[in-house]
Amino acid sequence: MVMNKRGWMRILEATVAVMIVSGVLVVVYSRQVDRGMEPADYFYNLQRQILMDVSSNSLLRLAVLNGDIGVIEGFVGERIPEAFGYSAKICDLGDICQLDSTIYKETLDKDIFVEEVVISSDLGGGSGGEVYDPKKLILFVWEVR
Repeated sequence: MVMNKRGWMRILEATVAVMIVSGVLVVVYSRQVDRGMEPADYFYNLQRQILMDVSSNSLLRLAVLNGDIGVIEGFVGERIPEAFGYSAKICDLGDICQLDSTIYKETLDKDIFVEEVVISSDLGGGSGGEVYDPKKLILFVWEVR
């Protein structure tokens, strides 16, 4: 197959178009990487990951349903960097969960990021130990500074 001049021009045009689009994507990507992640995005991602881990782990779900905040605090404490403070609360669905008054006073001048997950039941892994007692697990996180 022999290509004429018009065929080569179309290939050249397509190549230049692909190079321009690729160049724009590289520039846009590099500017986003330079800016880094905003603190609010970092806190949101960290909290969501921790809460997803709790909700998908049967032992942690059971701890929430039984109100065992010590187990949850231990789990969360292993995942929160030392530069951040945190508090976890377990509440009934209709209740309003708030920070303890001492923590509230310590964090008055700080930004506090709050996320929650509802844990409604644990099926007991087929062992007959099913629990249905919906609870909210709320995670408060802030920079210690």
